[in-house]
Amino acid sequence: MHAPVRLARVWLALVVLVLLMASCAGRPANLARDLEALSPAWVARHSESYASILAHALTADAYVCEPAPSAVFFGSTPAGLRSIAGSMPHYDLYDGPMRYQVRRAHGQWYVAAWVIVEPPAYTGRMELPDCRLEQRLEGPVHCAGRPYSQSKTLEICPDGGAFSAPVTPQNVRTLLADWSEAVESYYNRDAQAQGLPVSYDFTFSLPEARSVPASSALVVPLATSCARTPYFQAVRSGWSLPILAHEMGHLLGLLDEYAALSGIVDLYPKAPFAGASRSRMGLSMRESTVFLPMHHYLVLRRHFCPEPAGLARAASF
Repeated sequence: MHAPVRLARVWLALVVLVLLMASCAGRPANLARDLEALSPAWVARHSESYASILAHALTADAYVCEPAPSAVFFGSTPAGLRSIAGSMPHYDLYDGPMRYQVRRAHGQWYVAAWVIVEPPAYTGRMELPDCRLEQRLEGPVHCAGRPYSQSKTLEICPDGGAFSAPVTPQNVRTLLADWSEAVESYYNRDAQAQGLPVSYDFTFSLPEARSVPASSALVVPLATSCARTPYFQAVRSGWSLPILAHEMGHLLGLLDEYAALSGIVDLYPKAPFAGASRSRMGLSMRESTVFLPMHHYLVLRRHFCPEPAGLARAASF
């Protein structure tokens, strides 16, 4: 081969490589802009921050693909069912399990996840975040002060209120039934407000009442207190509904949007990324924070991705 021809081919290969790298680098930015257009107006004031959050989530995910948001939400995707299983790195320190189902039917998306809750000993009392369930619980029920989700602090378990009920089989069943209805309402509220065709269904059940194999669900004990602990160690009776909705976001593969380890001690208060103080994955304890189109996209996009290499499949739903 003549030297000029070889040189031309080398230059052509370099040009293609540069263009390919530029295209790959530009895709997350294009995705961020497309998702921003579907988001509340305030997201645009923090474009750089949300683009960084999105890029990190995509980089950390073993499900690799970047379909256009318009195709994910509004495209003519055929009906089908996909079980998503794996893990996501939290704070880049440890992996947390990710298990859910995505179903496409009649032009809508349906996301379902299951938590099998191992009951505590039926003795003593369990802490509650408020007294919404007072009339449905066996007594005596103690109610005093401000519900946790109404606190103006950034604490998961704030002072200012004290709520508890006896730990009985009926009270545990009542609590799990309430969670099964109330937690998903945060997701559905926000998706509806954003005009996105997706709905969510979370089921919390005792082992004997489970409707799916244990391998298809998160299996955790019920802790009868309130504390900041990982979602895969326990679900806590003292967690408010906004907190529990945030924790279920982790089960769907969503990552925290605040500085790692912030909020653990008073000297280092919760520090959400710029703009994330209005995101459910940023400030988890607020009633008013929301799941954004970016979050719904990250959950649904895995339906379009190839199966990660070497990933053990969850049992079929």
